[in-house]
Amino acid sequence: MAQLPTETYDTRDIHAISEREIVSFVDRILAYECGMRVRRQLESSVARYVERFDPDTCLFLALYNKDQLHALLGVDRLNEQTAVLKWIFVDPDRRHNGLGSHLIDRAITFASEADYKSLILCTATEKMDAAHRLYDKKGFAFKQNVTFWRKPMQILERVL
Repeated sequence: MAQLPTETYDTRDIHAISEREIVSFVDRILAYECGMRVRRQLESSVARYVERFDPDTCLFLALYNKDQLHALLGVDRLNEQTAVLKWIFVDPDRRHNGLGSHLIDRAITFASEADYKSLILCTATEKMDAAHRLYDKKGFAFKQNVTFWRKPMQILERVL
């Protein structure tokens, strides 16, 4: 598993972060990186996730340094066999130091230990080259093209 960078990170769970902070963090990155304006959809998605959150089938981690959110991860249950890497976002100013790699490793470990057979994720097809290289390095493979929030996306899968 990738180690956290040398900076000290405080790891917080779903109960130690507000829905508003999750939405704001993800929305800012999606708008900046992908030109996606999806705040209302995010608000609904985050509210459903928090409401249904079960630590036996879901994982949520938020990484803070000096009370600043630097990265977050959300894994959800699709069905008995499949987990979804719902969110993995790293602040653009904090990239290329192992945070994303660490979070993906945590997601893979969680999904495996929860007896899922595969872990899938949905990723934008444009402007995500570094993320796609990381997904490939972590064993994710193309599964199918989809349209999500009116944008072309890809479903990637890692068999566990």
